[in-house]
Amino acid sequence: MKSQLMVSVALAASVVPAWAGFGSWSVEIEDDPFSGGRQVAVSISTSIRSGVLILCDSSKDGVVVRAIPGFAFNGDISGFVPSIEIAIDGKRLISTEGETGSVGDNLAISQVSLSVDDTKIFVDAFAKAKKQVAIKDGISDRPHLMAANGTTKAGTALRDCLARQPSSKG
Repeated sequence: MKSQLMVSVALAASVVPAWAGFGSWSVEIEDDPFSGGRQVAVSISTSIRSGVLILCDSSKDGVVVRAIPGFAFNGDISGFVPSIEIAIDGKRLISTEGETGSVGDNLAISQVSLSVDDTKIFVDAFAKAKKQVAIKDGISDRPHLMAANGTTKAGTALRDCLARQPSSKG
C-alpha cells in the first residue's frame, strides 16, 4: 500500500509540469533581423490543440488576434468572414470581421488584424484584466473563455511593442 502511494505521488509530480503552461498567458519576445522589429507573441493554451495567440510586430502597426478552436480546417470555412468579438472582464470591447485559415497540423483559425485604435483599447484592457479574457471567434459553437492569469506581464510586453510601432513615433 505504501509503495502504491509513493508511485501515485511520483506520477502526479511528473504530470504537473506538463500542464503548467495551460490556463496562463505567456509571452515570447524575439528580435527579427528581417524587419528590424521586435516580435512579441502572447499566447494561452486551452487544450493540446486549442488556444489564443496575440501577435505584435514593432515594425508594423496594430496586433493580430488569432483564435485556434482545435478542430481541423476544411474547405467549408475557406473564405468565410467570421464575426469576431473580444470582451475583457465582462465588458465587450471590440466587434469586427476577421478571416479564416489554418496553422500547424491543419488546425482551423479565426483571426483579426486590429486597427491602431482598437489595438490600443484592447492592449490597455488586456494589461489591466483581473478575471477573464473572452473571444468569440465566429467559427466555433462557443467562445474562448480564459482566465486573466499572466495578462499583466504579457500586457506589459505588448505595450512595449506598441510603443515601438510606427504610429507611436509619428
